[in-house]
Amino acid sequence: MVLLFGKKDDYMPIYKRCSRCGRRIHTGTTCSCIKQRHKEYDKMYRDKEAKKYYDSGEWQQARAAALEADDGIDVYVYMTENAIVAADTVHHIIPLKDDWGRRSDIDNLISLNHDTHSMIERKYKHDKTKMQRELSSMLEKYREMRRGGAV
Repeated sequence: MVLLFGKKDDYMPIYKRCSRCGRRIHTGTTCSCIKQRHKEYDKMYRDKEAKKYYDSGEWQQARAAALEADDGIDVYVYMTENAIVAADTVHHIIPLKDDWGRRSDIDNLISLNHDTHSMIERKYKHDKTKMQRELSSMLEKYREMRRGGAV
């Protein structure tokens, strides 16, 4: 810690309010109520089979294969905006709960940035089938272009 003025005891940490409970917490930290909420969600609501899968080596291999197949870029942004954004998420076009058998199918996995993933999940709530068709078509075209050397 670097102090520009005063003694170490004069240092005043910067605080923020927790958006969930309103408790005053240090900036850059997570409130304990949020941590507790995640624990409760994991215990009571999270699909245990899906959680086990996402913690498995099978998922790590499938995720790595999808990122490699997509050059580590957000395929949706590339195909819709012709821009390159780094992918940090791999999305199941057909969710696990809808078709467990396609959980590691490379043709069901598309590389995305977390912001794009959030936007797609919102679109799934309005017209999931249409969005799934668009993503599948986009992914197929992207990978075909990549094989042809166009990307």
